[in-house]
Amino acid sequence: MITIGLLIQWPTIITLAMWPVLVVMYYMLAKKEEKEAMEAFGERYEEYKRQTPMFIPSIKKLNTSNTG
Repeated sequence: MITIGLLIQWPTIITLAMWPVLVVMYYMLAKKEEKEAMEAFGERYEEYKRQTPMFIPSIKKLNTSNTG
């Protein structure tokens, strides 16, 4: 979302050309870090991943019935 803001604030040919590259690179980095977190935390991270969106947070309320 920051890169979209920068693109709106400073719309040049270079920022227009670099935006898709940045998006792809951030996605690849996130997938790599997700894999590392899965190796380090296993099932706990899998549960977190099921409840949490990857990039854009949602307003959806999580099920809190098992927070004993």
